[in-house]
Amino acid sequence: MQLKKRALLIVDRGSREPEVRQEMQEICTLAKGKAGYDFADYCFLEVLPPFIDEGIRKCVDAGAEAITVMPYFLYPGMKLKDTVKQSARIGRDMNLNLVITRPLSYHPMMPELVSERLAELKKEKDIRLSDDQCDVLLIGHGSSDRNAHDAFVHTAEAIRPRYRNVHHCFLELDSPNIEEGVMQAVAMQPKVLLMMPYFLHRGAHIKRDVVNDVAAALEKAQFKGAYMARHLGVDDKLVNLVVERAKEVENRQGPDGSFGTAASRSMTERAFDIEKRSFEIIDSEAGPHGYNSMQWPIVRRVIHATADFDFAGSGKMLFHERAIESAFSAIKNRCTIVTDVDMVLAAINKKSLSDLGLKTACYISDKGVAEEAKKLGKTRSEMAMRHAAKEMDGGIVVIGNAPTALLEVISMAKEGVTKPALVVGIPVGFVSAPESKEALARTDDMPFITNVGRKGGSPAASSIINALLLLYQNNDSQRRE
Repeated sequence: MQLKKRALLIVDRGSREPEVRQEMQEICTLAKGKAGYDFADYCFLEVLPPFIDEGIRKCVDAGAEAITVMPYFLYPGMKLKDTVKQSARIGRDMNLNLVITRPLSYHPMMPELVSERLAELKKEKDIRLSDDQCDVLLIGHGSSDRNAHDAFVHTAEAIRPRYRNVHHCFLELDSPNIEEGVMQAVAMQPKVLLMMPYFLHRGAHIKRDVVNDVAAALEKAQFKGAYMARHLGVDDKLVNLVVERAKEVENRQGPDGSFGTAASRSMTERAFDIEKRSFEIIDSEAGPHGYNSMQWPIVRRVIHATADFDFAGSGKMLFHERAIESAFSAIKNRCTIVTDVDMVLAAINKKSLSDLGLKTACYISDKGVAEEAKKLGKTRSEMAMRHAAKEMDGGIVVIGNAPTALLEVISMAKEGVTKPALVVGIPVGFVSAPESKEALARTDDMPFITNVGRKGGSPAASSIINALLLLYQNNDSQRRE
């Protein structure tokens, strides 16, 4: 059977800078070689041609019978939606065998690539401090779309355990801006500040806007120990990610290279099988443990989210005797789930929240909270918890990042300000994280789930909530039967 000719079309936002075109051409050439495409090219969503319709037409003219469109975006915002809509419409109008991949966001390689750029910078500037002695400022473009904000914060959260402090800021359309980000970072008295522009290309923003704003902010802060890493650019890891995203959708193709055949299973079915097999592996490798039948599904899902079997160790995860019972009661009463950071909130299963009628709250990015925290000499995490006192009363509090937030919740409960039904306290880090968990484990009258030591983080925290929601749904359906 003759295989169909395949084309890869990478869609970028667009730029007038010649360096951007050069980088896109290199990415296409490398991806074509790695994945064996018959044709690979790029186009732009906006700014200047070639636009998407021309890009798809070039694929057809090159003889492509199956086209994979790759939205080359860091964030799942409006630009991504426009790219998907235009590509899908053109594909339907031209009756093409066309599939569209996911963007670059929410892939573990992206935080890894950021850390590599920072390591390159340290080597270039002969900075001999260990990573946990360095402060980092991650600089993003910014968007009015909440999904884009959350995807950027996810990357910042992912690298946080590695460095002394990790701050983030935006060039435009979001806050904190670059000046505010620099000031926040300098206020922590860093030995060195490593700045990473989270941009794909060396376009106008990198060449002028970011550089100028950073220079002005550093001059105002009168801080000399700051250094700028290079942008993401052309990198073998990015090329591998492009190919991986393409293969995700292309694996649904038939033996002749056509996409989306009836013989292939749906992505939902495939994802379920992968998760089921993952849990079987975890059960096998973890072996005997001391957790009961309600606790183990929670611990197992944390291991699934982190790939860290240390959580399965005896006494590594701690459950208050009423933790699950109290959580179920709160869910039944349609409680609010309060999180310390946006990334924990973003990773909680939205369908489960909707099905159960649960509300969520996170005030870490609230401008009023930031202003009040500054005025009172508190951290934003502490003030965000105070701001959510009413929502967490009878609700579930989830802390995966900030030890100060966890300590504040414990203080609030002792003061009688609020009474959460459950506190999931699993912040990650070297400073105060273990101590805050120890303080939570010593509380008798506030149900909790926590762990021992420095490990934790947003993925672990959100996975605990997702496990609880699933446990509740399964138990509720059994009761109905």
